[in-house]
Amino acid sequence: MRYVLLLLLAASCSPLYVPNTRNVPLFKESGEFQAAVFATTAGADVQAAYAITDHVAVMGNYSRGSLKETSPDYTRKNSFGELGLGYYRVKRHSRLEVFAGYGIGKGTSYNQYYFFGLNNDVIATGKFNRLFLQPSIGTNNKNFNLAFTPRLSWVKYTEFSAPNNKTVTPDEKYQLFIEPAVTGKFHLVGNLHGIFQLGLDLPTPADPYFDYMPLQFAFGLQLDTGNRLRTKVYR
Repeated sequence: MRYVLLLLLAASCSPLYVPNTRNVPLFKESGEFQAAVFATTAGADVQAAYAITDHVAVMGNYSRGSLKETSPDYTRKNSFGELGLGYYRVKRHSRLEVFAGYGIGKGTSYNQYYFFGLNNDVIATGKFNRLFLQPSIGTNNKNFNLAFTPRLSWVKYTEFSAPNNKTVTPDEKYQLFIEPAVTGKFHLVGNLHGIFQLGLDLPTPADPYFDYMPLQFAFGLQLDTGNRLRTKVYR
């Protein structure tokens, strides 16, 4: 029950920065393609990834969310898209990968921002860019696999707009977030898999000037053109 309450709290807050679901392909071989859709605590995510060679892969991710708030009356929105390039390696009992990339997004929240020179909360929309470094290590089993992904994200807000068409550019550096997540993938039928993920968002330093979502949960379906989650044969 305690964990359910934490998930509800994370989903009910009004964050400006909402981390997307980590794309953890755990590829096995060249030519493998994956596509997934998720329902999350913040909205919905779409993911795609392709293994170009036996060690090099690319990914693309997009997330979007919208929630009607009543106090005050506004719609909290968030959207984000990114591209990444990665390296992967398959071992007998494990799979290793690391991706790096860049993305852009925006979000709307109700909060107090020092650069507006106001002493009360305002409804503001912020635009940001993000660099990420995402290593993962996972199991290499037949029907069920777990992966741990300690993603590092550098987030920088480039513009904030508030009512009355007031726009400012904050004089802030990149904010580092440590975003660990655990991902589980299980075979359903054919090339279709179920997938779930639980992730945290930990800023360093611990008190950024914008709100963020500290806990995320996602559950979805994934199409994988590989041969199920079968262990590679080694000779």
